[in-house]
Amino acid sequence: MLVLFLVMRRIVHSPFGATLKAIRDNRLRAMAIGIPVVSRLAVVYTVAAGIASAAGALLAQTTDFASLDVLAFDRSADVLLMLVIGGVGWLCGGVTGAIVFKLLQNWLSAVTPQYWMFWIGLILVLLVLVGRERLLKPWTWFGAGRKKGGAA
Repeated sequence: MLVLFLVMRRIVHSPFGATLKAIRDNRLRAMAIGIPVVSRLAVVYTVAAGIASAAGALLAQTTDFASLDVLAFDRSADVLLMLVIGGVGWLCGGVTGAIVFKLLQNWLSAVTPQYWMFWIGLILVLLVLVGRERLLKPWTWFGAGRKKGGAA
């Protein structure tokens, strides 16, 4: 997985990655400056499918079992939570979110085995309401969004 991560990092910081960022920001503008949007999207979806298949192969290799259980809704929700916790828009967000989510899951299920999902949900709500940067600084929760000396 480290090799795939390094390949993805190389792709993101290449000129190809810059064109993908341009397509993400404004598809019409990217087409107007001459970026072949459809072919770039086809390539990036193919690369994403290849990485997903490598991840699936590694999962089957490590668990010695492949079933439809990996396509269950709770697994998809866990992956989405990992991305929200880690942050969408940067490459290390998924890795950071997966580590934090698994640590929280292990710790909360040891403390309250029946209600660990509730606590993760509460942390997610706080994360969405407060923000990732301000979550670690509780003294900025109240009054940080107001301008000083101006009318609202």
